[in-house]
Amino acid sequence: MNEPSCEDVLMARMAEADGEESGFLEKQLTAHIAGCANCQHELKQWTTLNQVLSGQNLLEPRINLWPAIENRIAKPTGSFRGWKPFALIGLLLVIHKLFEMLSASDPGMVLKIVPLVIATLLFVLIKENPFKINTQLMLER
Repeated sequence: MNEPSCEDVLMARMAEADGEESGFLEKQLTAHIAGCANCQHELKQWTTLNQVLSGQNLLEPRINLWPAIENRIAKPTGSFRGWKPFALIGLLLVIHKLFEMLSASDPGMVLKIVPLVIATLLFVLIKENPFKINTQLMLER
């Protein structure tokens, strides 16, 4: 087996710390570490960092946010409820397209503006601004 490099040794030690197999023999790793000041320094820093992090007490959140989030998800957004207005607007768009396809003459700009008017009607009906960016997300109490 090849002699492990510094990177191999450090990766092997990280794998062992995670409970995985390193892929190298322990005596190979120990021999490399014994003769390499860089690896000794890195492993000493890791040990120190691990001791500092192990001594930290994690704060547990005291507030349960899930009920407020669940209520907000369950609530329908906007003031619109139901599918009938959407069906009506869809029907208007289909009628418009059929009229456009069956029309023998070119009605001009009027026929091209009708879908825009119908879409505007939809947004007025549901009372939502489709281009609004909500920057103030607040949880309900």
